[in-house]
Amino acid sequence: MKKITGFVVVVITLVSVLVYLENSKKSNSYSTPEVALNNVENPKLEILEIIDTKFYEKVAYVFYYSKVGETPKSYLAVGVMNKNTYGWRLDDITGIGSIDKNNIGMTSGKEKYIVGFASKKVERVMFGNQIAKMVTMDKENLNAFLFHDVELNLMTQTDMNYFDKEGFELQY
Repeated sequence: MKKITGFVVVVITLVSVLVYLENSKKSNSYSTPEVALNNVENPKLEILEIIDTKFYEKVAYVFYYSKVGETPKSYLAVGVMNKNTYGWRLDDITGIGSIDKNNIGMTSGKEKYIVGFASKKVERVMFGNQIAKMVTMDKENLNAFLFHDVELNLMTQTDMNYFDKEGFELQY
C-alpha cells in the first residue's frame, strides 16, 4: 500500500509541475515579438523605441533604442524572442553598444547570433558564406546588422567582410 501511495504522490507532483510550466508559457506569451518585449518587467536595457524586427522560423530579433546614462536613444539593444504554441516569449536581451561612429565594426552576440554596427555606406556584411540582415537606423550615420544561426565554431572569429552598394569591399 505504501508503494502505491508513493507512486500516486509522484504522479500527482509530476502532473502539477507540467501544468504549472504550461500555464507559465501561456501567461508569458504574446501575439507579436514587439508586444512580448514591451511586456517585460524591468528590462535590463530600457525600451525607448522599437526600430526593426527580423524574423526567422521560430525566432525574432527586436532591435530598439535604449539609453546608457542620461542621453535617450544613445544605445542599441536587441530582444531575442522565441515562438511557442501560445505566441512569442522573451528569451534574452543583449546590448549591442553605444550609438557612436567609433563603434563601427563592433560586434556582440550570444550562442548562435551576432549583431554589430556598420556605417551607412555598407550594403552587405558577410561572415564566412553568411550574409547579414541589415537594420536601418536614423542615428550617427550607422546601421546595425544581424547574423542568425551562426555555427558555434565561428563565434570566436571576427573576420567579417563589409561591402558597399557597388560590391566593393570596405575596410574596418
